[in-house]
Amino acid sequence: MHDLWVIYRGTSTDTPTGGTGLGMAIVKQIVTAHQGRVEVKSKVGNGTSVIVRLLLNESIAIN
Repeated sequence: MHDLWVIYRGTSTDTPTGGTGLGMAIVKQIVTAHQGRVEVKSKVGNGTSVIVRLLLNESIAIN
């Protein structure tokens, strides 16, 4: 598996890709900026789970 936290440019410039390769790198930067973390778990044949964990600001009331 390639590194999820860097911009992915694909394996060849001759082969079109389905995205820009920026998604996970952008998510990681935003979550890290908010003192959170991203967990990625993947299992062949079962799929991939991506969990974003952010701290809750206790000064915000939850109704």
